[in-house]
Amino acid sequence: MKRKVNPNRMMLLRLRRRLELARRGHKLLKNKQEKLMQNFFSLIDETTKLRRRAEEEFLKISLDYTMARSFTGPQALGDALELSDCKGQLDIKTRYEMGIRIPEYEMSFNREAPVYKHALSSPMLDSVFERFYDSFPSLLKLASRENALFKMSEELEKTRRRVNALEYVLIPDLETTIKGIERKLSEDERSTQTRLMKIKDMVQ
Repeated sequence: MKRKVNPNRMMLLRLRRRLELARRGHKLLKNKQEKLMQNFFSLIDETTKLRRRAEEEFLKISLDYTMARSFTGPQALGDALELSDCKGQLDIKTRYEMGIRIPEYEMSFNREAPVYKHALSSPMLDSVFERFYDSFPSLLKLASRENALFKMSEELEKTRRRVNALEYVLIPDLETTIKGIERKLSEDERSTQTRLMKIKDMVQ
C-alpha cells in the first residue's frame, strides 16, 4: 500500500467513499475541460477574425493618413493633431463564462467638429480622424476577447492539472490502498477461520 493507514473496515469504508467522490470529481472536471476546450477554440477563431479586420482597417487608416499628411503642411498638420483631441469615457462591465471573470469594454467620445483650419489641411485628414474614432469599439472588443483567451487558457491549464492529479495520482493511489486493505482483511479473515477450525478440532 502506498498510504500508511490502519487496515480496518472503518478505514476501508472511508477510502471507498473518498474514491467514489474522487471519481465523480474527475468526471465533472473532465466535462469542464472538454467544454472549455470547445469555447477556447471558438474564441480563437473569433479573435483571429477580429484581429485581421482591425489590422486591415488600421492599415487603410495609416495609408490615408500618410496621403493626407503629404498634402498638408507641417505646421497645419501639427495644429490639426493638437486641436483634434477628443475626450472619452471608458466603461468596464464584467461577464462570467464557466466561472471565469471576463471584462467587457465600452468607449464613448465627446466628439465635436474639428476646430483647425480646413483650408490649410487635406479633407482626407477629417476622414482619417473619424475612422480612427470609429475603430475604437472593434479594438476594445478585440482587447476583451484576447483577455478572455488568456484567462481561459489559465483556467484550462489549472483544470488539466487537477484532472491529471485525480486520474494519475489520487485515484490510483486510493485504488491501490483499498486493494491492500481488502487483501489484508481477507488474510486476517482466513487466519481467523483457520484458528477457529484448529480450536474446534482440539475441542472435539
